[in-house]
Amino acid sequence: MVNSHAAPADDEVPIDPDAKPLALFDMDGTLTDPADGITACHVWACAEVGVTIDPAAATALMGMVAEDMHRELGVPADVVAESTRLYRERFAVAGWLEDKPYDGIVELIASLHDAGYVIGVATMKLEPFAERIVERVGLTPYISVVAGSDAARTRITKRAIIERAVELTGATPSGVAMIGDRHHDIDAARGLGYTAIGAAWGYGSIEELMRANAHAIANVPADVAEFLL
Repeated sequence: MVNSHAAPADDEVPIDPDAKPLALFDMDGTLTDPADGITACHVWACAEVGVTIDPAAATALMGMVAEDMHRELGVPADVVAESTRLYRERFAVAGWLEDKPYDGIVELIASLHDAGYVIGVATMKLEPFAERIVERVGLTPYISVVAGSDAARTRITKRAIIERAVELTGATPSGVAMIGDRHHDIDAARGLGYTAIGAAWGYGSIEELMRANAHAIANVPADVAEFLL
């Protein structure tokens, strides 16, 4: 575990003394490794609109909304909507089935749940797919809320998705920790006044997480329990 000794966020979060603490996990690169399925879907979708992309470049952008990723990868603006539609179509059929939990994740989630944490998912992935993946990888008994993006693009920032996850709990938590592998996970959590823990086993580097001022950086899932319990 690497502690970054970051300063507290400016915003203060109201506390309900009767509520439980909430641990929110990003999905891609934190709970599950989606690289094989997602990367293949992005490569195929972009090729269908005439753009060849480097699979490694797509993997490096893991965690972004599909539209933004395709723009970053050089898909022309006038066909981004089509490439995104094709990606989601392919992902819905096969891509989501290739997600697999990282070693130690199931044990971490179970230990936090048993210690009294409410467990949630806050992901840029479309919410229905996130719910299916949670069920498929066997985390449903532990996870109370799943918040993701929506096809209508009313939730396209990590901050909005974290806010939705908290809202879905139906109560104000006694504290919130966001665990994620990219800077936008850390940025959003800190902006809301929540604890931000970097997941260095995912796609973001330790340097990226430190630049974002993560309160702590976990090298492996077990380090998260060391910090929170």
